Amino acid sequence: MDFLALFARRKLAGLCGAVILCLALAFTVDGMIAGGRKDPNAFNLLPGQSLSLSDIMPRGAETLSALSLRASDPNISLRLTETFSGFWLGGTLWRAELALPPAIAQGDYAVAMFYQNGTEATPRQVFSIHVLKNAAAVQAASLSFTTRAFGVSPYLLAALLLPLSALPMFASYKLSRKISQTLRAHGMAEIYRAMASPEGQRIFFSLPTQRAPAPQAALEVLDERGQKTLGTALVFAVTKGDVEAIMQNGVQIRPGTLARLV
Repeated sequence: MDFLALFARRKLAGLCGAVILCLALAFTVDGMIAGGRKDPNAFNLLPGQSLSLSDIMPRGAETLSALSLRASDPNISLRLTETFSGFWLGGTLWRAELALPPAIAQGDYAVAMFYQNGTEATPRQVFSIHVLKNAAAVQAASLSFTTRAFGVSPYLLAALLLPLSALPMFASYKLSRKISQTLRAHGMAEIYRAMASPEGQRIFFSLPTQRAPAPQAALEVLDERGQKTLGTALVFAVTKGDVEAIMQNGVQIRPGTLARLV
């Protein structure tokens, strides 16, 4: 029957959608784990690259002139540029520009904030700069598995996959409508809900024909392929094009099976 192929296609569309969503979730989790593990004051850079640094204003410092940003290598260029208000927690923050010379050696360097009198800032503000050989080394040093494997942000891949998941969802919706039409042409309907009750399991499905069945009318319950009889049920109520029936003889079924009026 035609609906067998439609069922298979809908199942495939649902599987594709689930895989896409699982991948998007996995990329998001990978990004969150990497972000949680990363030291916010540690940076991987290449020779010649620049970076913007910022932190809260140290205690007692009102202006940038009271501060001095110093690096463990004097060839590293540092320049305090401005103060600004914090967006999330408020307060005053400073911003500085760091630039590495093109000939700087690979290794670890430290940048720290001091007062002009030479004492270390309070609270302590130290940044770790890891100078690596090339872009491949920066990629390999990433804490994100996605970035190490593909060279892109896991959040970017997750953002690209989310709209893509709409395609199998839409296909599944269209196939479900087509399945309903095909089943109706054969006098059958898909059971979309099943719940326990003292009288027996109650099942719910859309009215497969224009003629509403009378209460206590008998119907057959078939497997998903419409080939094997699983049991019988009696109509309990018909409301707004939906049928509620009660399974007989203690038979239990699951949504997705088919109902056919006798």
